[in-house]
Amino acid sequence: SIDDPLTLSQFQDSQNRIRSMALIHERLYRSDDLACIDFGTYLCDLAESLIQTYRRQAQSVSLKVEVDTVMLDIDTAIPCGLIVNELVSNALKHGFPNGRRGQVGVEIRQVGANEQYRLVIWDDGVGMLAGVDVWNTSSLGLQLVNSLIRQIGGTVELCREGGTKFDIRFSGLNRRVQERAV
Repeated sequence: SIDDPLTLSQFQDSQNRIRSMALIHERLYRSDDLACIDFGTYLCDLAESLIQTYRRQAQSVSLKVEVDTVMLDIDTAIPCGLIVNELVSNALKHGFPNGRRGQVGVEIRQVGANEQYRLVIWDDGVGMLAGVDVWNTSSLGLQLVNSLIRQIGGTVELCREGGTKFDIRFSGLNRRVQERAV
């Protein structure tokens, strides 16, 4: 019953944030191991849910998900899920104006043997404007992304060529706890 487009958009953003956390809890409850979830499978579900939510705005956008079997604890999975939610939502809302065709991609890989991970969210849309400072922004979504990347002890590289690509690297929680204890 919301008539104002801005209010409706903010409401949808909040719904998606809640849905991303609910999906993680649902995966945990279905799992034999309540400490970890298969984040790759979760990522497929989350990305598909976001595509459905923004189908009207991004009718000509396809989804590409490439995942390894990556087991993450809930304290890492929730921030990563919220990061994916924000960046995929931004791509679908802003990256493909006027029915532009394109792709949004999400990837998760384990890099090396020591619980090092690489999470990549990309699109081949119009890209972020060069003047937009994603590290110092008034956008709640990007502020949340920055905060969550710090929370998981991650680093991020941003590429604005041929669309937008966030390449995030982080360690699993167990590794971070061990490193802090030393």
